Amino acid sequence: MSYPCLKCKKPVQAYGCRFCDACYYPGIDEEYNEYQALMAEGYRHEDAAVRSGYMGAEELEGES
Repeated sequence: MSYPCLKCKKPVQAYGCRFCDACYYPGIDEEYNEYQALMAEGYRHEDAAVRSGYMGAEELEGES
């Protein structure tokens, strides 16, 4: 069973990893946790993603 990457939604290749090979980099887990904390505080998706460093503004433009 494969799970979707938390960033790009493509299948994750490694068991136990939350991100695919293309999206993974050292520190992404901490940025994702900070993103989730900001979302829980009430920040909008875009604001939380940029403030935490989880996604850049240029990545968010492609989501629309």
